[in-house]
Amino acid sequence: MSQRFENFVGLISAINKEVTRIKTDEMRRYGLHGTDGIALYYLQKEPAGVTSAQLARMMSVDRAVVSRSISRLSSGGFVTVDPVGGARGGKPILLTDKGDQVIQECDDFLGNVVKSAGKGLDLETRDAMYFALSIINKNLSHI
Repeated sequence: MSQRFENFVGLISAINKEVTRIKTDEMRRYGLHGTDGIALYYLQKEPAGVTSAQLARMMSVDRAVVSRSISRLSSGGFVTVDPVGGARGGKPILLTDKGDQVIQECDDFLGNVVKSAGKGLDLETRDAMYFALSIINKNLSHI
């Protein structure tokens, strides 16, 4: 059993390391961090904006990570924080045209990354992998 655990943890860690490297390298072109790219991705999906707490849940990170990312993105003109939002509900974070342009440019790149990562896997195998990883994630979250 310990060998299977070692293989599982080793593979998941190695995949995470490579994904982090790819995100960091791609976002560096824009003077941003990898987490900034993930924030832009989720903000693009929510044109009406989301609060930092909502964004943290979407990204599965803590609010401090989102706060630092929003600070960088805001100062670079990639997002704006709507001053109309209430203190209790939080202020909506909105993607600017500049932020939208960056994430649009990244979409093609990310599509190629996903295609390259799945090279050699047929659709059925890929679907089975995502299904299995989803179940594993759910099971681990209940431990």
